[in-house]
Amino acid sequence: MKDEQFSPASRLQESEQRYQEIIEGASDLIQSIRPDGTFEFVNRSWHKALGYGEDELAGLVIWDVIHQDRLEECQIHFMQVMQGIDLENIRVDFRHKDGSKVPCEGSAHSRFVDGQLIATHGFFRDISERLNSERLATENRKLEEAERARYQEKMAALGKLSAGLSHELNNPAAAASRSARNVTQALQARDALQRQLLEQGISLENWAAIESLGTWCEEQRRVVSEISTMDANRREEAIGSWLEEHQVAEAWSYAQPLMSADVTVDRLADLAAALPAEALEPAVGWIAESLSVQESLDVVSRSTGRISQLVAAVKSYSFRDQAQVQDVDIHEGIENTLVILAYQLKGIDIVKDFDRSIPPVRTYGSGLNQVWTNILDNAADATGKSGRVTITTRREGDRAVVEITDTGGGIPEEVLPRIFEPFYTTKPQGSGTGLGLDIVWRIVTEEHGGTITAESEPGRTTFSIAVPVCPDVRDTSSS
Repeated sequence: MKDEQFSPASRLQESEQRYQEIIEGASDLIQSIRPDGTFEFVNRSWHKALGYGEDELAGLVIWDVIHQDRLEECQIHFMQVMQGIDLENIRVDFRHKDGSKVPCEGSAHSRFVDGQLIATHGFFRDISERLNSERLATENRKLEEAERARYQEKMAALGKLSAGLSHELNNPAAAASRSARNVTQALQARDALQRQLLEQGISLENWAAIESLGTWCEEQRRVVSEISTMDANRREEAIGSWLEEHQVAEAWSYAQPLMSADVTVDRLADLAAALPAEALEPAVGWIAESLSVQESLDVVSRSTGRISQLVAAVKSYSFRDQAQVQDVDIHEGIENTLVILAYQLKGIDIVKDFDRSIPPVRTYGSGLNQVWTNILDNAADATGKSGRVTITTRREGDRAVVEITDTGGGIPEEVLPRIFEPFYTTKPQGSGTGLGLDIVWRIVTEEHGGTITAESEPGRTTFSIAVPVCPDVRDTSSS
């Protein structure tokens, strides 16, 4: 009995049984294919992965379980293995019983006995999860690249906006600084002229005459109507000539502020009659320098007011220090955007046709302001900064509609359907990423649940943006 247990036949049977157990227990898909394409055997993982039962195997050939997408390629592989060529790292897409694709990767080898091909053996592993991970990684990479590109587009737009805003801030700041220096100089000059008058011992009546004309000039300066350049030059020349005739040394430097206050030669004559001859020059100078002080202070006031307006517009534009979700008057965002874009829109006629009765709109961050910025900036480019941009607002049911129309050359008919596509641009290389209108579309549709359309023909391009008004207002209006 002991000799029988360890006979060559029993040992071979035991070896084959172990080999079969290894094949059946393998996680890879293992198959043996006869030269005619029928199956000699497959393992449990093969059945599990492809969904075919053991009773169905006899009725199948290899081409029944190969997905049509890789059928030709697999036929070539099969012929190569039939010729005794071992294949490694080949890609096979099996066809599941339900018709779905099962991507696999593996190797195929031939089995010969006495020089005759008996079967081909294939060992494959399901790479569905790996391919899915690679696909997700690729999609994530593309998303990250697109997000990075959109960020760069926003930064480029912000840089352009900042450059214009910097220019807009620099102008009033420089004017205020220059006028402040002028105030200092004018006050010093006026004080010197006042000391000169006091040294001459003028009377109270003389001071009253000087102050009376000075007060009148200040009041008149604030209400004087605009006059043509020709009339202004004529009046200034007349005042300068009169002052020279009366030996006023700084005649031509005093003529301009006196003319701006609507002073006439007759009023100067009245002043001269009320003063000692030697007091006329410092008296006229004192009045002129006082007017210069007031004019410079007015410039400082207007300039600082403009700076405050810009700062307030920027703060409102970005919704800084406020909640991210807000219910706002849509016109405030448009007005603030126009203030910030003043430099880019210089030379363009801006026409506003606003329906101020539109209820508040629920906004998310400063998104809608980015929409107005992008479209208005494009309109400035389209018009060559010399045309007209019309902004119209109205309510349509539960939506606020904003239309921005420019008189530029228009968008070509073949281009119009693609303008909201990411990375599509008709601008010269380096002038745009093609993401500006893609960002606009995402803000309007995805963030605010609205719609955006564009219509264009030569001389007229209109972007129409519709976003929902606040839910509570919408509900009230429909009840």
